[in-house]
Amino acid sequence: MSDKTGQGYRTLALALHFANGAVGSLLGSYDSSYAYANTHLLEINGSGGRVLVEDTVRRYSYQQRGNESAEVWQAGYFNDRDREFHRTFDAYFDAMLAAFKAGNPPPVHAEAGRRALQLAYAAIESFESGERVMIK
Repeated sequence: MSDKTGQGYRTLALALHFANGAVGSLLGSYDSSYAYANTHLLEINGSGGRVLVEDTVRRYSYQQRGNESAEVWQAGYFNDRDREFHRTFDAYFDAMLAAFKAGNPPPVHAEAGRRALQLAYAAIESFESGERVMIK
């Protein structure tokens, strides 16, 4: 992790180990240039296959273990709407408001946000202590 800019830990490389034995890595920077390919990269490998998310919304792929072909989603060249990071917020708020109007729960419960914060604080704790941090 780096706090080079003095604005918090905005550049990081995380090694992940999941309870089911899968491993992953997360690389990201808000201090770098978005002109660089793979400024944000998430990879998860397990006994069932591999998931790769490139630049948050540029490309997603899933490859089942033993399969030489991968399922890939990526926005087309002229599909600017699906390639814009900020549109993910618009899509979520549209779905959330529709759910509330219909009397349904939001598409992503607040507990997921709480869990994301728990993971972020654990990553910072691990970086600062130099020790692995276990999370339930």
